[in-house]
Amino acid sequence: MEPKVVWTAVSAIAGAISAVAALFTVWNARKSAEEERKNKRAFFTISEPGIKPLPDSPPFRVQITLENTGVYSATDVKGKLLFVESDLSDDPDYSFDFSIGNVVDSNTPTPWYNDGLHLPNEVSPHFVVLGIRYLDVRLKEEFSQCFFMKWSGVNNGTTHPDFVHVSIEEKEMVTEHLRDEISLYLNEDDT
Repeated sequence: MEPKVVWTAVSAIAGAISAVAALFTVWNARKSAEEERKNKRAFFTISEPGIKPLPDSPPFRVQITLENTGVYSATDVKGKLLFVESDLSDDPDYSFDFSIGNVVDSNTPTPWYNDGLHLPNEVSPHFVVLGIRYLDVRLKEEFSQCFFMKWSGVNNGTTHPDFVHVSIEEKEMVTEHLRDEISLYLNEDDT
């Protein structure tokens, strides 16, 4: 083989390798940029969930404060709050639908409450499930989240005020029991 042909072949192979490397670099940069955008999406946490007495209670206030901890704003927030007895033997005892009409900006606590809950002197422990759906304003994509909590109920007229986290096993049991009611709010990690 002539040296000119060898160098032409080497140049062609080097050019092809460079082109593949450039394509991989562009693909990786686009994937990283998309991942960064997704990491900035609207994402909610909750605080102060529970049942609070009002002046001259009953009734009681069911309250949950949502906070968008993402970078982007959310809109069209809709949700459902369900209370089901902890033995999971029946349908939910209480169900509240809600929506938030304003845009929820980043790091803005957004309380939701219902002041019309009347409770008897004895209420057994319950699981509490909060499901929300919302539109990320920047990404133009809809997301959902589901929060699983438990409430100790009412003993001798004393209402336990706070909701607490459930275990992984309890979450799985509640998800299975309420699948039809909460399917709209479950994402692939919850199924």
